[in-house]
Amino acid sequence: MDGVLSENQAKLNKLNSSIQAAYERRRKIITDSKLYTYDKLSELYGGAEGQALLDAVTAEHTLIGKLTDSGMSYADIEGLVDSSDGADSKSGNSSDSDVADGQTSFFENKNPYTV
Repeated sequence: MDGVLSENQAKLNKLNSSIQAAYERRRKIITDSKLYTYDKLSELYGGAEGQALLDAVTAEHTLIGKLTDSGMSYADIEGLVDSSDGADSKSGNSSDSDVADGQTSFFENKNPYTV
């Protein structure tokens, strides 16, 4: 009878070690997937890393949540994304500047504060 118990215990020990090995492989796959995702996100956000990357992703996620809560679909939100060729920019220059094109106020002069 003791032989049967020791055989069963050996089988259980072997199964436990197999389970532990499977958990280690699972943990490694999860870690590799997370690192891959981090690298891709960093690439998408211009090389941002650490807290800067986390802040950028969080801000975008929050904005998308607000837009979908207001009734926009993901297709509508996708339409808001700037095109890479600057096609929707009047000046063809996508850089920010303090000069506005066209009327931005109800005053007749471009600068209403001049005499």
